[in-house]
Amino acid sequence: MKRTILFSLLISLMFVACSEKVLDVKNENRYDGTTFFTNATSFTEASTAMYTPLLYQGMYSREFYFIFDLLGNDAEKNFPLQGSLLQFPIYTHNSNSGELNYLFNTCYKMIFRTNFVIEQLQNWKATAQTDLDLKKRITGEAQFLRSLAYFWLVTCYGDVPLKVNLADHYIIESSRTPAAQIWTSLETTLTTAITNLPLTYPEADYGRVTKGAAVALLGKVFLFEKKYAEAAAQFALLSTAPYDYTLATDIDDMFVNDVKTKESIFAVMNGPWQGWGVGNAYYMFGGQETWGGKCTVSGRAQEYGFNDWYNVLVSNALVDAFTYPNEAGVSYTDPRAAKTFYSGSGVKGGDATFCDRCPGGIKQYGDVQKEGQKAWRKYEYYENVNSYGEPESSINGQVIRLADVLLMQAEALIESNQISSALPLINKVRARAGAFQFTTLGDQTKARTIVRRERQLELAGEQIRFFDLVRWGTLVTTINAEKQAALGIQPVKDYHVLLPIPQSERDANPTLNAQVKNNWN
Repeated sequence: MKRTILFSLLISLMFVACSEKVLDVKNENRYDGTTFFTNATSFTEASTAMYTPLLYQGMYSREFYFIFDLLGNDAEKNFPLQGSLLQFPIYTHNSNSGELNYLFNTCYKMIFRTNFVIEQLQNWKATAQTDLDLKKRITGEAQFLRSLAYFWLVTCYGDVPLKVNLADHYIIESSRTPAAQIWTSLETTLTTAITNLPLTYPEADYGRVTKGAAVALLGKVFLFEKKYAEAAAQFALLSTAPYDYTLATDIDDMFVNDVKTKESIFAVMNGPWQGWGVGNAYYMFGGQETWGGKCTVSGRAQEYGFNDWYNVLVSNALVDAFTYPNEAGVSYTDPRAAKTFYSGSGVKGGDATFCDRCPGGIKQYGDVQKEGQKAWRKYEYYENVNSYGEPESSINGQVIRLADVLLMQAEALIESNQISSALPLINKVRARAGAFQFTTLGDQTKARTIVRRERQLELAGEQIRFFDLVRWGTLVTTINAEKQAALGIQPVKDYHVLLPIPQSERDANPTLNAQVKNNWN
């Protein structure tokens, strides 16, 4: 009897051991897109991860402001500046410049993340209305962020591979897509994003993409395509209900005092320094995904600050631009100079004092720096502290703000020869600064000169001028004239209107070599 029972058990075990169903046990510890992203919490976390490339290498934690402030000649090198950053002020950057490689790669990282999230959202079987609303909102956020990355890519590099689905990222040898097709894709995607995005968010989600941000970026796309009527119409929306954007009372609120304002339409969120137990203040040198922890500060203030690393100066060309004739032909110094740079004894309108709110009292800039050197005040804390000690700035990086939109709207109207309609928009921006009000902009040529100068002064140090000069077709002549006056050189060539495709990308994807065009052989 015992032998019979043992034999039966042995036979049963043999059948169990041979059963594929028994062996096919689901590993509960293994996740992929379909098993992990199944609820609101996981998708909210994924949506946050879409924004993080904005602080990666090549972006707003460090390289982005160096690249475009130097190329746009808002900033000029100071003696501490080192390495390949020295290439940008004299236009010797090339396909091996590390900062440009970071910029290109990080744009595609953001595109990959947004495409990944969009695909997972399509697989989410949401039924509750709150989940459906969240699904729609995150889709809009992804569409905007992907569009922003492609806006930078197409304006900087021209024809680049267009990846609109997750599967596209697994095609290593992707051909370059004509820029015209990318611009069309941006129009379509942003139009859809506008319908998906909310007007506002709860306080805890401040900084996420809003409907207004998508409207503004779509208007900017139209402007770069020279579709002036469409651009003006988009920008005009942001000054009417249901949008409630308003200019900040003081431009310092965004760039010195670091407060939230209704002028900001989309900004890169830099968080306050939380200490070495949370992150590493030097994460901006490549520790974003490794040793940097949860640090989200910007290095801008430390890198540019005259009592800290002082890597760059304000260019003489920018300083000089703040002094121009008023309507009576009399030399006039724009009050925005004192909000932009420090200079000894108020020379050329700069702020002559710092530490206005420091415990130790006000200090004279000329006592600590050479009279002839103009140092950055914008994006600095020197009204509140004497020096930093670490890269600890939490001042948000403005990507699009209302003053920018108003001036782009004015530009679009001027290019459409609706000059009288542009006048109040320009004066509105000037009024906030206390600058005199124009009674007329003159003819189209004069109006064009005025609005372009307004953009240079109002948006100085915001990584905008390079893009403006390229759009206007004046990069080569303008920067060469400024460099000739300052350095006795004319370094800018026609091909510099595009950045070089990184050599590492061309090595990995030989199809880029066959289509290099103007990027640079």
